[in-house]
Amino acid sequence: MDRTTAALTANMAALAELLADAAKVAAEAAEAMAGGNRNLAVGTLLQIEQTVPDARAIMEATLALHRVARPR
Repeated sequence: MDRTTAALTANMAALAELLADAAKVAAEAAEAMAGGNRNLAVGTLLQIEQTVPDARAIMEATLALHRVARPR
């Protein structure tokens, strides 16, 4: 496996793990909200406040690497 493919693979795995963890936290927040505990729900979401910008950064880096490294 070449370095670019290895980097793309690692980025995609990291992105998948990050988003899977965020989905679990969001589900916990939704459960708290359904149980009538708005403060807990919002507080739970704070755990993933930085996740969206981080996920976007990983995605953009992955796409940029793919664009730059592909054969011309």
